[in-house]
Amino acid sequence: MKSLVFVTFIVTVLLSAGCATRQSQPNWIVGESASYPSAQNLLGRGQAATQEEAKDRARADLAKVFQVAVSVSSENVQKFKSAPASAVSGQYEELSFRSINTRTDQIIRGIQIVELWQDPATKNFHVLAILPRLQAAASLRQQINQLDDDTKNYIEQSQKNSDLFLKIAAAQQAIQSQQERAALQKSLQIVDVGGRGLEPQWNNAKLKADLDELLRRVRIASQVAEDSPPGLQEIVAGALAQAGFLTEAGQNPDFVLQARMSLTDLGLQDGWYWQRGNLEIALSETANGRVRGTKRWVVKGNAADKETAIRRTMDQADKVLKQELGTAIVGLANSP
Repeated sequence: MKSLVFVTFIVTVLLSAGCATRQSQPNWIVGESASYPSAQNLLGRGQAATQEEAKDRARADLAKVFQVAVSVSSENVQKFKSAPASAVSGQYEELSFRSINTRTDQIIRGIQIVELWQDPATKNFHVLAILPRLQAAASLRQQINQLDDDTKNYIEQSQKNSDLFLKIAAAQQAIQSQQERAALQKSLQIVDVGGRGLEPQWNNAKLKADLDELLRRVRIASQVAEDSPPGLQEIVAGALAQAGFLTEAGQNPDFVLQARMSLTDLGLQDGWYWQRGNLEIALSETANGRVRGTKRWVVKGNAADKETAIRRTMDQADKVLKQELGTAIVGLANSP
């Protein structure tokens, strides 16, 4: 009888201990936080064997909501860059995307670690991270308003400037600002309980159409140095078309793009033939012969035979020019 009473006592103690453990588990681990309701805060949860790793996971969990907005913006950028008529602006979209990441990082820095609990059974740490919605929304609205102000100024600059390339540069900056704004708007819609954010004042498609029209007004002729490798003329012409400029085959272009490339045979290295190409462009005005600037690239190619190595080096030159020529020309044209 005594043994039965003792066993019953032990079982009761163990059950009580189990209930106490379950009751001591904070409600935010598997559900809503009573202290930090989701209507007022964005929440992130993390679990790990160490406190610091659990904190990092909680921050990362919360940051996912902003990564979604950045990811969508990245997809939009790639779709935009795929349109040949907007290739120059597409280069500026890469700058825009980096700025989006920077701005998102500024918001994420406001994340706070507010709860920490260690499971007595597993010894794992559980962490709750929050980002107050009002705080994040205020920061996002401030940045959006600043980008709208910037866009307005760039549009005015583009309209008032008489220099065509200055007009193009300002138009590109307006598009970049609105791309950044679009990403912040998506984040604001996530943060804002109402999901509305701030409606844009400008139509991005219209801004891009205006830029394309400006690009088509630039009449550029391309010239390639005689000692350049065969095929460079076609590469330069293709890159100009990809950038959206109107190539001029007549005698009176507004600008002349002079290209030169030299190949250096680096010989056989570890079973591979290597070639190095030094590629240079110079932009000059036809009216006065003024050289606006030069730009240089170094490209390389390797293969099991010399001829293929040369071809791959030329392929690299083609890739570089199609990616960067538009931005380079605008940069040269805007140089003092």
